[in-house]
Amino acid sequence: AVVSTQSGHYGRAIKENFVKKAITMEPWMDLEITAPSEYSGTLLASISARDGIIKELDMNEGLCVIHAKAPLKKMFGYTTELRTCTKGLGVFTMEFREYVAVEEEEQERLIAAYRETNKYKNLQVSGLGT
Repeated sequence: AVVSTQSGHYGRAIKENFVKKAITMEPWMDLEITAPSEYSGTLLASISARDGIIKELDMNEGLCVIHAKAPLKKMFGYTTELRTCTKGLGVFTMEFREYVAVEEEEQERLIAAYRETNKYKNLQVSGLGT
């Protein structure tokens, strides 16, 4: 559709088109978890419970090393969980890997939550959010 810049609706048309095509991205992290091999099953389950993806599992000399990736938002509190389930013997490192698009349902939930904020409501009242 052609929109005249004279009509004052040009900015709105671009914004509406952008919002319809926008994708929310979230950071995913590479993980390396090292612990005594007796805890490998528990550790694999803990990563899966956090929507993580196991890339590799090495068992060597009584230790297990797990290479995985997981969304950053799910990793908060993992240090405490790791210490608890390994009796303080497990360690892990976490490094940024990539941004991944969130699932459509999650994006809709985020947009709905934002629309409930005062910032969004104030933009609507001021006319800047239209």
